[in-house]
Amino acid sequence: MTTNETPIEDFLDDLMRRSHADPRATRRLLDEAGDHLFAAAAEFEQRGMDRVAAEREAVQRFGMPGEVLAGASRHAFVAMALEVARAAVLLGGVGLVAVGLSGGLVAIMNAAFGMQFVGGASVAGTGGHSITETAQDAVSLRVLAGVAGLVLVAGYFVLRRWTRPEPVLPAGLIDALGAAAFAAATVVLVGASIDQGVTGTGGHGVGFFLSGALIAVVGTVVFCSRATRALLTSHRRLAVG
Repeated sequence: MTTNETPIEDFLDDLMRRSHADPRATRRLLDEAGDHLFAAAAEFEQRGMDRVAAEREAVQRFGMPGEVLAGASRHAFVAMALEVARAAVLLGGVGLVAVGLSGGLVAIMNAAFGMQFVGGASVAGTGGHSITETAQDAVSLRVLAGVAGLVLVAGYFVLRRWTRPEPVLPAGLIDALGAAAFAAATVVLVGASIDQGVTGTGGHGVGFFLSGALIAVVGTVVFCSRATRALLTSHRRLAVG
C-alpha cells in the first residue's frame, strides 16, 4: 500500500499493475473487485468502523492481489476451455449440416444427370455396391448426418441462450476458423472431382465429390462474410472508444 488513506484504491492500483490480462479483462476484474470491496467496506462502516479501518478490513478479507489474480486466471482458463468446446460443437454441427445439404444436392444430381454421375465414384467403402446403391446412399447417409448437425446447432444455441456466457474468444475468430475449414474442404473436394473426372469413365462419379465442393464453397463465402463483418464491427468500436 502506498498510503493509509485509501486502502481499496491502493489495492486496485496494485491489482492493475500486476495484471497481465488484456484491457477488457483487466477492467472487468477491477470493476468486480471494486464493487465487492466497497460493498464490504460500507457494511463494516455500518458496524461502527471508521472509513479507513473499514476499507482495510475489506481488503484484508478479500485476499492478496496475487491470490486474486491466480483465481481470476483459473476462472479465465475454464471460461476459455468452455468457449472452445462450444465453438467445436457449433463448427462440427455446421459441418454436418453442410454434409446434409450436399445430400440434397446429390438427390438433384441423381434426378438431373442420372445415378452414374454420382454413383460411379471410386471411393473407399463402396466396393461391392452398385452404382444405384452408391448414389442412393450418398443421399440418405448425408441427409442423416445433416439431421444430426441440426440437433447439434440447435443444442448450441439453446445452451448459449440459457447460460449467456461472456465472450472470451476474439471477435470473428470462430467464423474465421469456419471459413478456413470450409476453404480446405473446397480445395480437397474440387481436387477429388477433377481426379474423378480424369480417371472415371465419361464423367461417372464426379457428382459424388462435386456436390460436397459446391456446398463447401457456399460455406466458405458465408463464414468469410461473417468474419469480415465481426472484425469491422470490432474495429469501429475501438475507433469510437
